[in-house]
Amino acid sequence: MQDHWVLERFRAVDRKDIDGFLNMLTDDHKFVFGGRPPVIGKADAREQVLLFWSMIGRLKHNIWRVTEAGDMVFVEANVDYERSDGKWVMVPCCDVIRIRGDKICEQYAYLDQSPVWAEAA
Repeated sequence: MQDHWVLERFRAVDRKDIDGFLNMLTDDHKFVFGGRPPVIGKADAREQVLLFWSMIGRLKHNIWRVTEAGDMVFVEANVDYERSDGKWVMVPCCDVIRIRGDKICEQYAYLDQSPVWAEAA
């Protein structure tokens, strides 16, 4: 697998490094995460990402394929989430990312996070 510069975005998220994440985005960045409403701009991204991080423990993107086509980058991964009850769940994910210069301007994360929020068994 190639180590595309966009992968630093996932490493920043795994570290819960909000500034490292935001520094990779354009000012008009648009992010759609699962079935949630779009997050527009860096201020909204900061608020929504920090809120999400407060609801989980750790997370880790296990990226297994990166495909680039023009200004688009497709990232396929399995994401490990530590739930608030301490249990770990794995969720398959595909991110579709559009880049502008050396920044991410759009990102769509296709995943089903219901195992993260499910009641403990």
